[in-house]
Amino acid sequence: MRSRRRPATAEPAIDPRQLLSLLSAHDVEAMIDAAFQFLKAAVGCDFVTAFYRSTGDGLLKQRDSRGRESDPAFMRRYMELTPALPAAMANPGVKILTTRAVMPLSDSQLHTTAFYQEIMRPEGWRHAAALCFWGDPLPETPIFVTSVYRGEGQKDFSNRDIASLERVYPFLDCAVDRLHEREAATTVRDGMAMATHDGARGFAILDRNLVLVQASPAARRFSVAWARDGDAAEPGREDATWHLPPVLAAECHELHSEWRTLVRANPNAADVRPHRRLSHARIPGLEASVTIVCSSAAGLGQPTFVVEFERREASVLRDTQTASVLQAMTATERGVATALADGLSNQQIADQLGKSVAAVKFLLHRIYQKTGVPGRAALVAAVLRALRDI
Repeated sequence: MRSRRRPATAEPAIDPRQLLSLLSAHDVEAMIDAAFQFLKAAVGCDFVTAFYRSTGDGLLKQRDSRGRESDPAFMRRYMELTPALPAAMANPGVKILTTRAVMPLSDSQLHTTAFYQEIMRPEGWRHAAALCFWGDPLPETPIFVTSVYRGEGQKDFSNRDIASLERVYPFLDCAVDRLHEREAATTVRDGMAMATHDGARGFAILDRNLVLVQASPAARRFSVAWARDGDAAEPGREDATWHLPPVLAAECHELHSEWRTLVRANPNAADVRPHRRLSHARIPGLEASVTIVCSSAAGLGQPTFVVEFERREASVLRDTQTASVLQAMTATERGVATALADGLSNQQIADQLGKSVAAVKFLLHRIYQKTGVPGRAALVAAVLRALRDI
């Protein structure tokens, strides 16, 4: 008798409705919900987790298909202990990481690790396969990670399971890229709205890498003047080449560092907009302000920088210098400013006023923005001058 050949098991069909839901997601939360359903249909698992970038500042948020969401303290500890992050950073662009690849340990060895005891066991994790998504250009760490899990007593993911994940990876990658681009456009639009609302003629919008997105003709002329320590290009030169002066580039980097600190302390503080104002050292009246902008709804977005230039007349400068900066502040801001004038550090101000250091930094940024004072030393001088006039 001729033996019958067992037919090969077909790959699970991709549900067009799930795919449409995934690719049409309008924000990161909707995309996560769609990704959970998409992955559950692709491979048998106990639950799914999404780790995603919070306002461009690393993998700071996590929630799973059981409805649990981690807090910032958990994520900071996770980032300290996880072996997956070093593995991803050592292999930029890697698509799939598995527990057995990242932690090639026996069960007894695994159970002694801090990551297992503090993270895996409390969360119910045992076997995992993580899909990493990077965006473009390639960043230092993935911008989005979603993982499928099986708990203790379940079988590890097989080679066939991994092949199924590789099959659905391009669809998820497309969804992440679409959302990433949409949120990048949102931050640029927010930056444009801010600049035009302020009435700035000389404004420029820069992306996270300080690449020019858009600049008005006035901004191009002022940037050339700043870089050359001379007058702006003549009126007929509307196509003046854009130059980001090194001092402004340095301010952008410093603002981004401070903003990251604020967001680490409070991942939902996306709409905090640190601000700096600078005066040119040798061109009277030529000033520039730098503001970092990120949409409060962003989940995969990167921040945008708004640079605004202004050339003020001498009479306006004199009026600004003699005005009392204290009148422009709230009572809380005056408390911070006067403590700063007393020579206290940010930590000492925070201790004296019962606030966090991040809150003090935010208040200082708001004071700079309100008063137009370019920096810490200038604020101290202005406050002392104003106190003498009282």
